[in-house]
Amino acid sequence: MVVSRRRPRGETRREILALAARLLQTRGYHGFSFHHLAEGLGVRTPAVHYHFPTKADLAAAVLRRFRDDFAWWREQPTLRALPAHAQMEAFLDLEARYVAEGKVCPLGMAGVEFASLPPAACREAQALMHELRDWLAARLAAAREQGQCTFAGSAEDTALAVMAAAQGGLQLARLNGADDFAAVRRALRTALGGDPSAP
Repeated sequence: MVVSRRRPRGETRREILALAARLLQTRGYHGFSFHHLAEGLGVRTPAVHYHFPTKADLAAAVLRRFRDDFAWWREQPTLRALPAHAQMEAFLDLEARYVAEGKVCPLGMAGVEFASLPPAACREAQALMHELRDWLAARLAAAREQGQCTFAGSAEDTALAVMAAAQGGLQLARLNGADDFAAVRRALRTALGGDPSAP
């Protein structure tokens, strides 16, 4: 039996988004329903529909939340104070956290299921991809200019390669364990002229 409890204004919506994000990253878009969300939060299914009339609305909102979270993270003073190469390492730390939590990158999920995702969710995923690519490209260009890393070709192309490697490493980690993501990370450092043994 579901026993509902009174939540502060806005808390139910935040909790729905948080649980939906976790399920998207562990099960994929088609791997859960509003019933799973209601059961997981101890509310009735209509309470989920009240905040998100359709699953398409929910998926778009979750991916928008990932964009907002990334925008907040990249503007943190402690991050911005780091050298460019250390900021890239901080990004890979975020991806490594997904390994520990048994999750895939939101973009990895969206890429696999893109053909069957609702259009609004696809647009949010594409926007997140562009924002991450542009941020990584700027960090890579600055790191090369400052002599912190080396790579041939454009920073934009290399940013896409870093993104692809990180997402692929997460998929491999699900199949074969966390050591595979660590190996991909070492290879990235080597390719960019860094120290592969760095912690």
